[in-house]
Amino acid sequence: MSRQGRKMRKLPRSLHFYVAASTFYAALVFFVVQYIYTIQLAESGLIVARHDTEDILASIQLVSFVVWLGISLIAAVVMHRLARALASARSAEEHRQQELGSIFGLSAALAGPLDLEDIGRQFLGAVRNALDASVTVALIVYDDVLEAFRTVGAEGPDADQLRGEAYSAVTLAAAIRTRVIDHRQPFLVPDTAANPETWTKLSQEMPQVARAASFAALPLVSRDRLVGALLLMSDRARALIADRVQMPMIMGQYVAGSIHSALSVSEAEARAEREALVNRVAQRARASLDPDEILRGTVDELGRVLGVSRAIVSSGVSEDDLNVSYEWAAPGVIPVGRGARSIPVAQFAARLGRTVVVTDIRHDRRFAEPATKDPRQRGGVAVAATPIRVGGQLKGALALSQIDRPREWSANDVRLIEAVADELRVAITSAEAFEQQRRAVAELERLNRAKSDFVSIVSHEFRTPLTGIQGFSEMMTNEDLTLAEMREYAGDINKDAQRLNRMINEMLDLDKMESGRMQLHHEPVDLNTIAAESADRVRPNAPAHPVTLRLDPALGTIMGDRDKLTQVLANLLNNAVKYSPNGGEIVVSTRVEGAAAHLVVRDHGMGIPNEALETIFERYGRVESRATRYIRGTGLGLPIVRQIVQLHGGTVWAESTVGEGSLFHVTLPLAAAAELSGVAGAAPPRVS
Repeated sequence: MSRQGRKMRKLPRSLHFYVAASTFYAALVFFVVQYIYTIQLAESGLIVARHDTEDILASIQLVSFVVWLGISLIAAVVMHRLARALASARSAEEHRQQELGSIFGLSAALAGPLDLEDIGRQFLGAVRNALDASVTVALIVYDDVLEAFRTVGAEGPDADQLRGEAYSAVTLAAAIRTRVIDHRQPFLVPDTAANPETWTKLSQEMPQVARAASFAALPLVSRDRLVGALLLMSDRARALIADRVQMPMIMGQYVAGSIHSALSVSEAEARAEREALVNRVAQRARASLDPDEILRGTVDELGRVLGVSRAIVSSGVSEDDLNVSYEWAAPGVIPVGRGARSIPVAQFAARLGRTVVVTDIRHDRRFAEPATKDPRQRGGVAVAATPIRVGGQLKGALALSQIDRPREWSANDVRLIEAVADELRVAITSAEAFEQQRRAVAELERLNRAKSDFVSIVSHEFRTPLTGIQGFSEMMTNEDLTLAEMREYAGDINKDAQRLNRMINEMLDLDKMESGRMQLHHEPVDLNTIAAESADRVRPNAPAHPVTLRLDPALGTIMGDRDKLTQVLANLLNNAVKYSPNGGEIVVSTRVEGAAAHLVVRDHGMGIPNEALETIFERYGRVESRATRYIRGTGLGLPIVRQIVQLHGGTVWAESTVGEGSLFHVTLPLAAAAELSGVAGAAPPRVS
């Protein structure tokens, strides 16, 4: 500004100055005029040297002086007001020029591509010049994914109170949330002391601004999108009024557009990175149908991209069933461990059915559990988790955590986590479909093998008695036989017919049991008696296999079907004899184990390989080897044993050592336990 301009700015002085100056000027002019007037009168000879005449002239001069002085005072007041008006006009013009300059300067500064921090720095520097020095300004940006505000920058006396703060839209002061976020209108409190009810509630919800005597929150809207807000506060009442916040509001419209552009660019870049990662996940899922391989590649990469301490995938169909199925941990981080119970935030996300983010779990009331004050027991300090659903059903959860420090999860972080969880859902669906198809194929192959085994076994087992029946009948027809020979051949035919009938009955009985159509006739049964009777039936036909009984006299009775339990003992003893071709002792023992009777049949035969200990209880499940090739059997005896035992509410299993023998264990509920569980008189359960 020029020197003249600076002088002009000093024109408005106090009224006393103008009065004094005007009085001095008026007196000076008056006396000079009177002096000149008196000299002129003296030179013209008009002055009469009389005392009374001098008095009259003095009175006239005094009146003239008073009048002249009054006029000068009026002129002083008028000049003072004119000077003030002129100075005010010049000041207003200069202020407008400064404001326009600030706006144009801010517009030029925000013209280029800037990040949010640069935008905040430029904006705060410009808006501070338009406000009182006591005002603190904070620029906060709204994240519509996280539904939270993040402070980009703050300037002013109390900037430290606002700098670095984050405000959830849910926990934000209700007055600001309703006015600024919902209705997108300015919220202004010129004097907080004059509005004690409103301000007390607001200061409790936002303690950072509790010291303010004047407060304002201005929305920043660009293209119908709320991109942020401007917080203004001062410790001086009425430092913020409607007229004084007009300039920040105007500047706010410029910065809102820049923030919108910066957010759009940031979102586009993040979207590109996110889509690149998601594409890699999708390609990996298409390239492999192994869920573990998909999880390993996907979760590891996600953890490294986000720079977290730990990434966990939990599986389960409900929040309480969630447990860790896969885990990636950064170097130096102790793993939670596969199979461990899922972290609380993941369970909370599964319950809500949406993504949950926690900046600092130590200060989050939702997870303030006294029993788990250690953040490591709750998954970390900062946690983000999202559920994984397939077909509307919960399948698991994806959780990422920072175990050593709080973290502000950004919208880009959340979008990436949700996108990866969605791809994991697709991968899990594909893997499950593949697994179902694989199981179906395996089942079909098993059924096909079972059919082949059935045809092979049945044709062989049926052919043997049929051959005997056919041979003996032909001999009886074509040869002259004595009565004794006829009776002997008829007895052999009857034995083969009974064997054939027994095999047919076994197949029919097993089919009934597996379909749930087998009815049991429950009654109190002494298992020791059945064991003894079964041993007596076996001994005459197996002289090389002495049967030893070690029965517990305290066993008591069980509720069961006597005939079916006899069939169980008969099948187990017959197997023990058949698969001990070199003879050997067979031991049958019983004992009480809690509320169950435990029956054990032990032989000293050829034994069963470990891999066949389960398959021998399946239909036509036989141990095929050179040693068993010539041992007759349909492979139905042990499946019938399992079905009968399961129908009685018991269990059966085998232990064996090849070359040393086998032990077959059967447990059945005792009579008292069976009555309590509803076995007695109950309909038989369906066994799949």
